This record gives sequence, C-alpha cells and structure tokens, in this order.
Amino acid sequence: MTSSHKIRLSALAASLLALFLTWAAIAAQPWRAAAGAATNDARLVALAQRAHLLRRDLALVQRIAARSAVAAKQSQLASVGAAAAPPSAAPVVKVVTLPPLVITRTS
Repeated sequence: MTSSHKIRLSALAASLLALFLTWAAIAAQPWRAAAGAATNDARLVALAQRAHLLRRDLALVQRIAARSAVAAKQSQLASVGAAAAPPSAAPVVKVVTLPPLVITRTS
C-alpha cells in the first residue's frame, strides 16, 4: 500500500466521522429543547390536567371497589352463617325421566 492509499483512507474515515457527528448534532435538535422550555405547550397542559382527573377518578373507583368487596365479604359470611344453621327438613330428591327432545325415524 502506498502512502496515497493511506491518505485516501484517512480522508474517507475523517469525512465519515464528520458526517455522523453532524448527523447526530442535527438529530438532537438542541434549538427545539431551548425553545420548548421557554413556552408551555397547551397540549402538555391539557395532558397534565387529564392525568390529574384520571388519578382522581382512579382513587374514587378504588374506594368504591373496596366498599363493594367489604359488602360482598359480609354478605358471604352472613350466608355461610345461615347455611351453617341446621335445616328444618331434609330436602327431597326426585329422579325424573324426560322424553327425548327429538324423535328421529329412519326409513
């Protein structure tokens, strides 16, 4: 390899490095970050308000669900207590034979 090849490869590597560094600097968009910090976007404010309302609604739903679970547990315990009481009479079991629903006839 001659020195001209080395120089060409070095120039190619340096230009590729410069290309990617420039690309990364433009992709970062530092000018938008500074401008965005200065002004509040109305969409972001609306989003924050919506998130606050959703958190409040979530807390309300959780309280209602907890009350419902407690009421269900109490009714379940009451029904278990009522079922534990001795029955007054033994249930009557009756076996019934029903006719078929569909009658098929073959020729």
